[in-house]
Amino acid sequence: MKTTELTHPKLLQTVLSLCELGQRSADLVSYREGVLDLVHDLVRFEVALFHEFSPRVPLTRAAVRGIELATITAGLGTWDDNAVLFERLRELALTRAGVASAQQAFARDARARAAWRERVCKPDRVQSVLMGHAIVNERIVSALMLCRRTGREFTEREQSVVQTLLPAIAIGDAFQQTLTDKAPNGPPTRLRCLDQRLTPRQREIVERVALGHTNSQIGEALGLSAHTVRNLLTETRRRLGAANRAEVVGLAVLR
Repeated sequence: MKTTELTHPKLLQTVLSLCELGQRSADLVSYREGVLDLVHDLVRFEVALFHEFSPRVPLTRAAVRGIELATITAGLGTWDDNAVLFERLRELALTRAGVASAQQAFARDARARAAWRERVCKPDRVQSVLMGHAIVNERIVSALMLCRRTGREFTEREQSVVQTLLPAIAIGDAFQQTLTDKAPNGPPTRLRCLDQRLTPRQREIVERVALGHTNSQIGEALGLSAHTVRNLLTETRRRLGAANRAEVVGLAVLR
């Protein structure tokens, strides 16, 4: 899907407004709230969350619409459990200029689609979800989740609009994070294990360990049982001379 051409006057004006917003916002949250306002003028949504999408990043940095921040905070305990589901959405988005809908990500997997609706949609009473990933220098600096509680799914045209806006959003967000933290907090778009001491399957496991995934999450993502993952990780530690998961990450050749 190609990004929408910058020929529509309102779309072009929004891109310019995003650039100005990145320059003049007083802080990161103000910037993110302004982004949601500008995006809403072009793509309708009832619920939105703009954040790094990591339970280890405070939600005080988030901009939200249509849902109480306390409700999201109460659900932090499930974020790691839902990581595999969000990863599938993210991986598809990275092949589509950073944007994908849940409908597209789970279209061919009824089991995963049911898990997504039960774990993510049902608690917040949403029907349709569109994710946009803000990427700078091959790193996801933040993500924008737009949701609808009623009505139609997000269209290809609406996704294309978000694709067009994302580069300006990403630059502004990375700049505001730099002012706040000195460095963006988001995860890399891809972490590769290049350690030739390990088998291809062991390297896959190391990559996911480095991203903080549990054995169950790794098994779900790779189609293995948690027991098999544990055994593979034991052999991986032996080959690397690592005593625990942290040392696996520290000793393996990662990029």
